[in-house]
Amino acid sequence: MIEANDADTAGTKVLRLSNYLNRAHRHYKPSILFALYLSEFLRSDVERSLITHLKEQGLRVVGVDAGEQKDLPSFFSSIDSDNAVFFVHNIEKGFPEVLQFLNFKREELVEDRVKVIFWVTEEEISRISREAPDFFAFRNRVVEFMELPHVDEAGPTPIEFSLDTEYKSLDEIKRSIELKEKLLAELSTELSTELSMRAEISGYLFGSLGNLYVQIGLYEKSIDCSEKALAIAREVWNRKNEGNALGNLGNAYSSLGQVEKAIEYYEEALEIAIEIGNTSVAGNTLGNLGNAYSSLGQVEKAIGYYKDVLAIAEVMGAASVAGNTLGNLGNAYSSLGQVEKAIAYYEEALEIAKDIGTMSGEGNALGNLGNAYSSLGQVEKAIEYYEEALYIGRELKDPILINFCEQKLKSLKNSGD
Repeated sequence: MIEANDADTAGTKVLRLSNYLNRAHRHYKPSILFALYLSEFLRSDVERSLITHLKEQGLRVVGVDAGEQKDLPSFFSSIDSDNAVFFVHNIEKGFPEVLQFLNFKREELVEDRVKVIFWVTEEEISRISREAPDFFAFRNRVVEFMELPHVDEAGPTPIEFSLDTEYKSLDEIKRSIELKEKLLAELSTELSTELSMRAEISGYLFGSLGNLYVQIGLYEKSIDCSEKALAIAREVWNRKNEGNALGNLGNAYSSLGQVEKAIEYYEEALEIAIEIGNTSVAGNTLGNLGNAYSSLGQVEKAIGYYKDVLAIAEVMGAASVAGNTLGNLGNAYSSLGQVEKAIAYYEEALEIAKDIGTMSGEGNALGNLGNAYSSLGQVEKAIEYYEEALYIGRELKDPILINFCEQKLKSLKNSGD
């Protein structure tokens, strides 16, 4: 989408850009923006105004020279700060390598929830759209600046925030797999690309495929891709990719029921995440360790990991992670027979899900509350929660949640006849 309404002043557009980035920050989302400008003087003025607004919202700007940091996705990933907004300059100085990295590793920007503005001229944006079309399709907005901004203008108007590049269905995951397999095949025949760059990109693609294959249940294929990604990461000494590959291997082995082996991989991944200061990955890995120990019946140990995740989520302001972790804590305490304590966690998870508008999280919390009250013998209250969860399941067209609630309701209502 290109915003070029002549009725909008530059000041209004600055405020709008600020809102896009702040909303992405609050909702733990990525935001890939292009700011099209006519002159360096204009860009400098706009930047100063925008930086002022971002600072007021608690966001910090990290300037990036694309001529020096050609592998932009890796650079973004190396800055472990949820409140960072990247301003990319001099993108033309990084051509063509910077375009290859962005095109091959574009999904890393979404996966890492990167908030970035690419400051570009008409010539630069034209070349990006031609030579990196798949990356360019990931953009959220292109905003044109044709005049000087006015900082003192009226406040921002409400905006609609959406991101169409997140995976939402099995078909989308399969399409992404097809794309990455195609990119790998193209990369193997791309003789003009330097060996070091080919290794870096192929490692990323194998790692991403390892993650995607787990999501569709092809665990052996996931392990094969993740092992290749791990070997490449160790060869080029990329600790971040090494940790990601170890985490993917843990997920695959956990899904195959080889939980002890999964724990070994998770512990290695956690060690790397702590070493490189990657807080979000450390949180995810702690959660996976909690799930692994819970499946082994070591619930007290699992609770310790879940509480560590909750502490990280609260510091990072990651509400969705906090909600999921509260649900896991509720399940853990419920399995220990401490149902009242479990209910308190489920209610917190429900409140968060409603606040951030995640219907799936709301449905899960309602279903868990139904289970808890059912175990306490409070049938009428349990039925109320199951019916609310069923309504959400039908809204989401979630067959698992629908079937679960229908079976629970049928059982409870039959027992009362």
